[in-house]
Amino acid sequence: MAGVDLLLRAAGLERAGLEGVVATRGPGSFTGVRVALATAQGLALALGIPTHGYSSLLAQAARTDVPECLAAQPARRGSVYVQPFARRESRIEALEDPRIVAVASLLESRLPVVAPVGLVLPPGTPMAPAPIGPAEALLHLLAREEHPDPGTLTPLYLEPPPAMQPTRRPPWPPSPKAS
Repeated sequence: MAGVDLLLRAAGLERAGLEGVVATRGPGSFTGVRVALATAQGLALALGIPTHGYSSLLAQAARTDVPECLAAQPARRGSVYVQPFARRESRIEALEDPRIVAVASLLESRLPVVAPVGLVLPPGTPMAPAPIGPAEALLHLLAREEHPDPGTLTPLYLEPPPAMQPTRRPPWPPSPKAS
């Protein structure tokens, strides 16, 4: 919430002046996606305003005006989440499902890549110009939405969480203190 307050102060806004809340729903870090969605839902409920969620890859694609692009988001261990998009009139459409690839493979992309600032890409990767940031791109997407839908705030994961509950019991007996 401190980050939200800082963003609002920088924009000269008060929470009460918000007309809607928008968030990315992944793919991204498991915890980051959960925190973003919970914060968006909490703000929207507390303020009684509409909310909507978008793929983080769609938010990247919305940063550029090229006819087709490959949106990329950081993943773990030298990988990135990617998805190709095309502009069709005033809409941005996914050409394929999102997937995980090695960051080094972006060098061979036939489409220009749009990625967050700070994501280190191989030298020579074809890049799409991205004159706006992801927050502004999300606002542009939301402005085109006729009916913001809180049902869109569902996580989009391409990988299992980093820690998972065991699927079988351990070989030792349970503690008598456990209840």
